[in-house]
Parts: sequence; C-alpha cells; structure tokens
Amino acid sequence: MDWKVIKREWSVLVPSILETWPEADEAELLDLDGTRAALAAYLAEVTERSVEDIEDELSEWRTGGIPADIRMDALNDNVNITSSGRYIGAGEDVYDDDKAFGDDNEAEPPVGRG
Repeated sequence: MDWKVIKREWSVLVPSILETWPEADEAELLDLDGTRAALAAYLAEVTERSVEDIEDELSEWRTGGIPADIRMDALNDNVNITSSGRYIGAGEDVYDDDKAFGDDNEAEPPVGRG
C-alpha cells in the first residue's frame, strides 16, 4: 500500500495496526496524522523498540493485503475497474469479456460430444 492510501484510509487501517502491534492504543492511533514518521515514532515509544526496527516492520506491514473495507470502498471502484481493464484484449468490450466462462455466441460442443 502506498502511504497516500494509508493516510487517506487511516481509520480503516487502525484495526490492522492493532493486530500487528497489540501494544498500541486505538484512540492514540486515531489521533495520529497517518504519516509513516508519526506512526513509527508512536510504535517505537509504545513497544520500547528502535525506530529503525519499527520502520522495517512498517515496510513489511504495508506490503501486506489491503483490507476489504478499503478495496470495496466506492471511491476505489473506478480505480479497480480501470486497472482490471489491462487484462482485456485490444478491441474487446470491457463489459462483454466472458472468456473465462465461454462465449454464449460461439458455443462449442463439449469435448467428446461433437
């Protein structure tokens, strides 16, 4: 995840942060501004570990999965639809691609029944 997304979706990501760093406090996390520096400093303080160690863990955490609350958010729909378009061949209609399920207009007989 990009830090712009993390900052924008901060309140949705707090449960994931708490799951990874249970020493953190939800209210205190919600008071942070969502920047990497603020989160690293806070986590270093509550875990009593170095900022460098926390920075390494943050790098690993942000490459993990994106919570469904963010992925399914209406603001992300157009981005997801646009990015899925790269899997559709040139000249094909984005809304008519059913190659994974077969094409109703060009049905082939099942194997062994033709």
